[in-house]
Amino acid sequence: MEHVRNQGVTITEGPVKRTGAEGSITSFYFRDPDGNLIEVSAYPNLHDL
Repeated sequence: MEHVRNQGVTITEGPVKRTGAEGSITSFYFRDPDGNLIEVSAYPNLHDL
C-alpha cells in the first residue's frame, strides 16, 4: 500500500479485513485515472493454501 501511495495515488479505503474465496484477506482500494475502482488484496498466509 505504501508503494502505491508513494506514487501519488489516493487510497480511498483500507486496509480492511475481508473474506476472499480462500479465507481471510486484507484489501485496499483506489481509483484509476478513468475512475474505475481497483482492489488490491492479499492472503496473510498464502503459503498455507
